[in-house]
Amino acid sequence: MSGQTVASLATLVGGRVVGDGSRLIRGVSDLRRAGPEQIAFLRDGKYRDAARQTAAGALITAEPIDGQAAQIVVADVGVAYAKVALALHPVPQATVHRIHPTAIIDPDAKITAPVDIGPYVVVGRSSIGPGSVLMAGVTVADDCVLGRDVVLYPKVSVYGSTTLGDRVLVHANSVLGADGFGYARQGAQWLKLPHLGELLVSEDVEIGANVAIDRGALDATRIGPRTKIDNTCHIAHNCQIGADCAFAAGCMVAGSTVIGDRVMLAGHVVIAGHLKIVSDVRLGGATILLEDVLEPGDHMGYPVQEKMRHLRNRRAYRDLADLRTTVEQLRQRLFDGRVGD
Repeated sequence: MSGQTVASLATLVGGRVVGDGSRLIRGVSDLRRAGPEQIAFLRDGKYRDAARQTAAGALITAEPIDGQAAQIVVADVGVAYAKVALALHPVPQATVHRIHPTAIIDPDAKITAPVDIGPYVVVGRSSIGPGSVLMAGVTVADDCVLGRDVVLYPKVSVYGSTTLGDRVLVHANSVLGADGFGYARQGAQWLKLPHLGELLVSEDVEIGANVAIDRGALDATRIGPRTKIDNTCHIAHNCQIGADCAFAAGCMVAGSTVIGDRVMLAGHVVIAGHLKIVSDVRLGGATILLEDVLEPGDHMGYPVQEKMRHLRNRRAYRDLADLRTTVEQLRQRLFDGRVGD
């Protein structure tokens, strides 16, 4: 693995070097396990002792500390660490054109070199941009467009009429562009409604493992640029997701919901269909949303409410049993007093 000097990493993140800037760093690690060719980070003051004693070759920190490691002093440790980690452990990218002999590629597919197509990959009449990596068992159906530097991890399935923008990254076993849940009721039977729309995923989106994103029924499901979707999420048909959103694990968004930019969903948020969520909304974990959210800010709970109000109500709910006991005691004392009269 190639490395970079502490000084070059400091330049990357706009930091100040304390100590030996010529040290070569090849990877990242935890404070307690890092070795002399690795870099660690100190973001919480309670780990200062561990940082002083670390065997890491370098340390990212907001303030200089006593220790043997070279240091990169920055204003935002988390952002600097992310940039350094990505520089030392980059996302896969094809630099040499390679197609495994077991791959099945439609003769009409448009493959722009270099791409790295792994074992047992199937590609239909679709377009794949340069730098893209398709790992073992990936399936890309007909009429798909994959931009530059797209990465599909093992066994990702991309249905027809799906577009993935530049640098989209999709983790294993996710399914993009499947039919949504659409049926017409005829008596006791359900008649399938074919989904004829598209799935359009913008640039720099990352999609976790075991995610399902449905195509549109007639138009398109859209995922905005730079949005991040964690493992085991489901985005249903016709949803419109804005830019720079972040959905944590287990979130479920029902059909035709419109979500603005920079919306954050904590784990296991469930959103009903045909709703509107404006930009800059943050929904707390396990929220069940059955109504529009038209005010930016922090909301959570069921029924959904402003976050601090919800937390106050939760504290009050925990006191209900004690409150009931107190009321019963007061009632009994009043009753006993009347009997004595």
